Amino acid sequence: MRLDPLIEDTLAALLATSLLGVVVALLYWLLTGISPWPFVVLGETGGLGFGVAALALCSPRRRRP
Repeated sequence: MRLDPLIEDTLAALLATSLLGVVVALLYWLLTGISPWPFVVLGETGGLGFGVAALALCSPRRRRP
């Protein structure tokens, strides 16, 4: 069973933005020594929704085989 291409693109975008958020939070923590909660984490949560939507909608369209 294969997923709809738009769902595949949305899942890929979700993974990409989630990994980017984790990297930013870890770098913030390592460079400042301050916990990234709540400012960085909450800001990334809002950006996650916009990032997933932007990446999923702007991805190239693929057709089902």
